[in-house]
Amino acid sequence: EFMEMGRFFQILLLAAFSLWILIIYRGIKPWLTLKNLWSVPAWLLYGSGVMVFFLFFGLMVTPETNFAISDFWRWMVVHMWVEVTFEVFTTVIVAYMLVQMGLINRIMAERVIFLAVMLFLVTATVGIAHNFYWIAKPTGVIAFGSVFSTLQVLPLLLLTLDAWRMRQEKERAMQFHSAGQQSFVMNEVWLFVLAVNFWNVFGAGVFGSMINLPIINYFEHSTYLTGNHAHAAMFGVKGNIALGGVLFCCQHLFEDRAWNRKLIRVSFWSLNIGIAMMMFLDLLPVGLYQLSIVLDQGLWYARSQEIVQGTVFRTLTIMRSLGGLVFTVGGVLPLMWFILSRATRMRKTIKHDSGEWSPRADGWANTSDAPAALAESS
Repeated sequence: EFMEMGRFFQILLLAAFSLWILIIYRGIKPWLTLKNLWSVPAWLLYGSGVMVFFLFFGLMVTPETNFAISDFWRWMVVHMWVEVTFEVFTTVIVAYMLVQMGLINRIMAERVIFLAVMLFLVTATVGIAHNFYWIAKPTGVIAFGSVFSTLQVLPLLLLTLDAWRMRQEKERAMQFHSAGQQSFVMNEVWLFVLAVNFWNVFGAGVFGSMINLPIINYFEHSTYLTGNHAHAAMFGVKGNIALGGVLFCCQHLFEDRAWNRKLIRVSFWSLNIGIAMMMFLDLLPVGLYQLSIVLDQGLWYARSQEIVQGTVFRTLTIMRSLGGLVFTVGGVLPLMWFILSRATRMRKTIKHDSGEWSPRADGWANTSDAPAALAESS
């Protein structure tokens, strides 16, 4: 959608993104020293910056540009953004929040980030070759694309195993809270972090790997199976991390009495159950229905008006609206009301904690530090 915008709106969006990067830079500037150059706060700037940087390639396309060249840049921006830079950004954000929440220490977060960045950049950069399967490329492209597309799941699995082990850290955080060493435990933010890991593996990993296998990809291309994967990966990962980040900030900004755990939990479950309903009531069954038609009669018929306007398609599309109803009424609207209605219930003062997040002469990643107690606010 960004690549198909008018030039004015592209520039406007890029200006907004650039302002966002500037705000992040101002916040993490104290950590941009030689000893802290690869700290989690610094990675926050790198991950955000490279994500926005790729969007600037869209400015290279003009009406006079050869279509093959312009479409290459359109394709490159979309796929490098979603499959490479977005994944790095997600990893950094999750690690940043987990350290700030007191669930892991800095050195653990940095090791996970280094490993994930290396794996993502290697597997994803080569793994995007799954898009080259059927455009007259050499056979080796299929081999590389299929293998590395499957390996893209590996960093996600490692992160999920870390998250599973971190349940014990959450129990320790609860003990800190009970002992008065921690102001509050972000249970609701933790839910969104777990959802990111779940959808990363299930939506991006399982459904993504399934349709990237060459023998399946050849027949499922342009069916709803691709949309099924996209919904799970885009909202499941990017949506949950965005909402988790918003609530992470809100819990620092809002008064304790203004926090409504029950409402946020209802919104969380409605959002994720709603997207799951959209997938399993419509996108997945329709995709399998189309795949069966492709195998029997060909792609042209699976995408024809006779099928798209047929009884099966229309019935399942109506059922999909049930998921949309749960998603919107139970998830989006309550969360919007919660955030907007707390505008007058902000904390009067903001305390600064000098724990994990203070720039230090001995470097940010001091391995001798235990997980910091959670600050009352950042």
